[in-house]
Amino acid sequence: MNNHDRQLHIVFLHLDLGIGGAEQLIINLALASSSLSSCSSSFFKTKSSSNNSTRSNNSNSTDNDQRNTQETKTGPSSLLLNAKVSIFTTHCDQNHCFDAVQKKSDPPGILASCVHVVGSFLPVHFFGKGTAFCSTLRMFYLSIVAKRMYPHADVIVLDGLPSPIPYLVSQKTSQCVIYYCHFPDKLLTRDTVNGELFILGNNNGDGISSSTSRLGLVTFVKNVGQWILLRLKNHYRKILDRMEEWAISYADLVCVNSEFTRKQVLHVFPSLEEDFNEKDKMKVLHPAIDLNKFVLPDFDAKQEILSKGGQYGFFMPIVSLNRFERKKNIEVLLHAYASIQKDKLEHDNGISCNNTTRTYSRSGKNKHQSTGTQHNHPPSRLPPLIIAGGYDVRNKENVEYLKELQCLANNLGIQDQTVFKPSVSDEERAMLLKSALCVVYTPHREHFGIVPLEAMYAGSAVVAMKSGGPEETVKDGITGILVDMTPKDTCEKLANAIRSLLEDPKIAIDMGKCGHEHVKKHFGLDPFRQEWSRLVLQEAVPRGKERLRNAHDSTRTTTTSTVIWWCLCLLVVFCACWIRWYTTS
Repeated sequence: MNNHDRQLHIVFLHLDLGIGGAEQLIINLALASSSLSSCSSSFFKTKSSSNNSTRSNNSNSTDNDQRNTQETKTGPSSLLLNAKVSIFTTHCDQNHCFDAVQKKSDPPGILASCVHVVGSFLPVHFFGKGTAFCSTLRMFYLSIVAKRMYPHADVIVLDGLPSPIPYLVSQKTSQCVIYYCHFPDKLLTRDTVNGELFILGNNNGDGISSSTSRLGLVTFVKNVGQWILLRLKNHYRKILDRMEEWAISYADLVCVNSEFTRKQVLHVFPSLEEDFNEKDKMKVLHPAIDLNKFVLPDFDAKQEILSKGGQYGFFMPIVSLNRFERKKNIEVLLHAYASIQKDKLEHDNGISCNNTTRTYSRSGKNKHQSTGTQHNHPPSRLPPLIIAGGYDVRNKENVEYLKELQCLANNLGIQDQTVFKPSVSDEERAMLLKSALCVVYTPHREHFGIVPLEAMYAGSAVVAMKSGGPEETVKDGITGILVDMTPKDTCEKLANAIRSLLEDPKIAIDMGKCGHEHVKKHFGLDPFRQEWSRLVLQEAVPRGKERLRNAHDSTRTTTTSTVIWWCLCLLVVFCACWIRWYTTS
């Protein structure tokens, strides 16, 4: 596909190369671009072959043969850009990163030699505040280092924050700049859940406002101080939001992970709508999963467990895979699990329950079924609940949220059945996805969500919130269950969805089979590579060349953006020096 006379050089900029959906996407983009990836198929096949050796069922072997035959037909090299790849990041913990960038492993990761860790001394926040500002400064620092090391790079791809884009396009040696928007940073504030004010659980208004008839001087001063801080914070956010909107407009091409994100970007940045729609500068590029990297589902083993009866839940856990961040709403799952356990205990004690449960027909369509005075209950022994995902000790929220979840599990009385697994390896992650009765995905208004894809390919049913990206990937009643999220009864609805799978595990197996085929057809790396190559060669590069031809018409804008950029660079150096002096004095 590459018709260039020389090899393309693609540079990626990403703040923290840890474990998460955004990091997985950057790695997949790099693999889809890199000439080193021509050997990646054999690397992943070696891993998958070792996993496949543990499977004895014929259906999985046939599936694997078909997948390898398809790869032989298409040929991995025909799907790649065969470019030189460089990845710049401010942090890459070798104990908390994907295998592709592992330097300590044997053999090292495919992209390990391409990773440049720079600017690790820069602060992530100022005493727990100003995270967005610090991230902006770190992105600027990555940009200046990358441009100094590779001034003639053909394509620069960045995600997260778009702040450096005006500077990058002002350097006339850059052929094109691509911005991948996971979600507008404007909507990722602490007071919202992905841009929407939303409070889980019962909200009776306590703590929101309180009117008092008598206010002392101290209280008055405190309230005035809080009002001033709030005004300052609002102006601080307005500056960052305007910079984000202004910077995105300079990109040659903007990619988004879903139609949901595309609508949100155009909604919160109205100045972009006319220009982007007219020039068709925003494209949807769904993230993908490397099918070779994951073990194939073992439906025969699940059927065998089912045939034994009674103890299905003991072998098949309920799994949650998310970063330990509050916006992931993992506490909803803990409450739902506690509700199911309470229901089981009441049943064991002979207490009848009036309830209405949600069940699914074999055709995949959902229906509500009244059960009268008593309904079918989960098996007497509940499956364990496994909470796993990305965890970074440097991230204050990760540390705090894990402790909060552990305390909540203790308070709900489910600590013995709940297992927390921070920073699981790729192999353990794949086995969790494969062995699960269902994978519960609780984020609200999630931008895309890679976990549901991984779970469906591994043959597990998905229970997810009916909002954001999962609405585009999970087929309700066919590959999983989508749960309406409301402030009052989300936990109970989620509990009912999980309970329906516990009562009839064969539904979960049927959903897993449908999900596996769904992901193979629509979300594998082959269509992802083809679309990425097309966007780079046919969309981004021609737009960049056109911009360079018209560069003489934008001298004033270029000078302005360069001055602003250099001022921010000086601010980076000043802040870094001040933080280092303060912490060492």
